Amino acid sequence: DEPTNHLDVRNVQWVVDFLLSTAASGKVTCIMVSHDSGFLDKTATHILHIDSLKLHLYKGNLTNFVATHPEAQSFFELSASKLKFKFPQPGFLEGVKSKGKALMKMEGITFTYPGNETPTLYDITVQVSLSSRVACLGVNGAGKSTLIKILTGQLEASTG
Repeated sequence: DEPTNHLDVRNVQWVVDFLLSTAASGKVTCIMVSHDSGFLDKTATHILHIDSLKLHLYKGNLTNFVATHPEAQSFFELSASKLKFKFPQPGFLEGVKSKGKALMKMEGITFTYPGNETPTLYDITVQVSLSSRVACLGVNGAGKSTLIKILTGQLEASTG
């Protein structure tokens, strides 16, 4: 179920290569659930489609399936969907008068998971405000989720 959700590009490629190499033996069957159309195009040889409470089998990858069932494109591309999303404008936060004022802040933090000798994060400073739009990038294990968990108070920094 969603085998590529938390993987970086290099590890997704490893999964693709693994699936293709095991499939070549003819001794392995893999049933996958994924919204990663590129992954499905590379790895799927058949598509199981559930429609009107019935299961239908189609030979070919995702591109082949979408060619004969164009409505399925909306499963993978928001622009292909007829759904419209409208979100309300967020209101003001009590006590916050400026979009630039820090809402969350940490300075010089270091974090080491119990049992590890090397810190996952070292001497990190981050500040987030209402006007922030932040993407957290890095390879698997770099500390992205750990950073966010410390910033939101789910984990406590070792120092800082």
